Amino acid sequence: MAKRDFSLCAAFFLVLFVPFSRFLLNPNLIPSNFGDIYAYHYPLRHLVTSTLQEGRLPLWNPYIFAGTPLAANPQGVLFYPVSAIHYFFPLAWSLSLEMFLHLYFAWFGAYLLLRKWKLDHAGAWTLALAYGLSPFLVLRIPQGIPTHLAALAWIPWIWLCAQSPQRLLFSLALALQILSGHPQFALLNLLALGLWALCTRPKLVPWLVAGAFLALALDWAQAGATLQFLSHSVRAYWNGAFSLGYSLKPSYLLTFIYPNAFGNPLRPGFGLFPSEYFEMLTAYIGLIPFLLALLGLTRSRALWALIAAGIFFGLGQNNPLYVPLQKLLGLDFLRVPARFSIVILWGLWLAAAIGWKVFCSPKGPAFKGLLLLLTSLDLLVWSIPWIYAQDATQLMATNPTVLKVIRDPSFRIATSPDIPSANKSMVYRIPNVTGYEAFYLAPIAIYTSLSEGEAAADGSRTYIRKWQTPGMSQLSVRYYLATEPVAGHEPRAKEGQTLIYENRDAQPLVQGVKTWRHESAERYDVWTDEPGAVVFSQANYPGWKAWVNGTRASVDDTRGLLPRVRLDGSGPWKVHFVFLPGLWFFGVLVSLISLAGTLMSALKGWRRWKS
Repeated sequence: MAKRDFSLCAAFFLVLFVPFSRFLLNPNLIPSNFGDIYAYHYPLRHLVTSTLQEGRLPLWNPYIFAGTPLAANPQGVLFYPVSAIHYFFPLAWSLSLEMFLHLYFAWFGAYLLLRKWKLDHAGAWTLALAYGLSPFLVLRIPQGIPTHLAALAWIPWIWLCAQSPQRLLFSLALALQILSGHPQFALLNLLALGLWALCTRPKLVPWLVAGAFLALALDWAQAGATLQFLSHSVRAYWNGAFSLGYSLKPSYLLTFIYPNAFGNPLRPGFGLFPSEYFEMLTAYIGLIPFLLALLGLTRSRALWALIAAGIFFGLGQNNPLYVPLQKLLGLDFLRVPARFSIVILWGLWLAAAIGWKVFCSPKGPAFKGLLLLLTSLDLLVWSIPWIYAQDATQLMATNPTVLKVIRDPSFRIATSPDIPSANKSMVYRIPNVTGYEAFYLAPIAIYTSLSEGEAAADGSRTYIRKWQTPGMSQLSVRYYLATEPVAGHEPRAKEGQTLIYENRDAQPLVQGVKTWRHESAERYDVWTDEPGAVVFSQANYPGWKAWVNGTRASVDDTRGLLPRVRLDGSGPWKVHFVFLPGLWFFGVLVSLISLAGTLMSALKGWRRWKS
């Protein structure tokens, strides 16, 4: 990088710091969002980070869905290096810092990629803005999904490293993108890169395939566990229609030209859910870059293919050929066809780079400066107003009165569908039978629906209204939290709008025993003199193992969900029930071996270069 490049990168850092300064200078504030920070990411990061601070591995989450894998959840970002900031700084502030850094990282990577392609400084600055300040990235902040922004920020770096003679850089960058918390965008980016290489540089394809496999090996501690989790999740069993809800309508492509073509959630009378807006109506790179892209497309058939592929898959159920391909290509697991918009946006952005070189490079500095100014104003108008502050301390504060009633280590709670923050139980450290997740174990969805007597689950949540059924009692649901009165029942307590109901028939978390102790999320110790079955009131999952008086014992399940250990003969017995996910530990070993091999190869290459 030349001195001028450093100056421009530093200048953009200062420009971006201005709207973020409110959060970065006040640890109690966080960028305003439509709920997913508070309903999902803050509680999840809080649990992972605090578990590490306690000196334990965050393998299991007992606080939602009657127990669910934790290390296997990619959005926990356990292995992503940037998430280390949560370990040292207040969580609300570190989340703000993470989003700021990733937005800058996106612009910086785009700028370096454009400079590698020999765009002049004005062109690189202008089109880096078109990506880094695109509503498709910036609005992931008010959407409340920092993992989306992190994965998108890595895209220009992946393309930059793919064209580097240092092949290991591509694998390392791709591995980090996968670890950043949203593997779907990493997959879509890899497919786009592969299609582009196939059309323009076929000799690069074998290197990309080999590099992708190395990245997967480096990430196997996360990727292997996540794939196992997916195979036991609702996504492995759900109807394909669940994967079609966020499908682009052909008319939505108008937002590539005018983002407010269908309004937005900040305006009264907006007819869609906020999540639909963020997923389907924000792929805008600026009007001038879009016009440059149209010019650039006259010079590149490969980018036409890239954009066409993005539209084909992004239309989802609005494309008659998509549904027949859904099962064949495993698209059920991707859930949101509209995320193929990134392939369309990226194809347009690449075409805009060609358009700048063809049309703008011969022009004088005044003309280029005007395009830079107009593009900056255009994107700032659409993006920056979404970045405003909220007080995180009020939204995530615990309620001591509620805690005093429901905190009972022998039982579990359930939250009604009208309470949007079921995952706040992770902050309270109180086991909940409901929850909110990108995907979760299928048996709890089935169990809940059987208890309710009707379908009571979707791709992200379970819905409990009948909290005194035998099924809920065996699942240890002692307390039910609601904001609306439950007909025929008197609440045990009321605090503000929260009503607390009690189920006195609830059984404890460990059943059929004399005494038990729950030392950590991953371990139970049980003592009993009576033969029979010890039932653990939680979701069963591969990795839960039992030892009876020091001898390994088999674990089956009852009611399709609850793990059970049978005790025959005469006692007394001591049962250890421990979560030891062998596949996860094997994945860590594979990742460590792959990392060691990668570092040795890099060291060998460095020595050759130096000699």
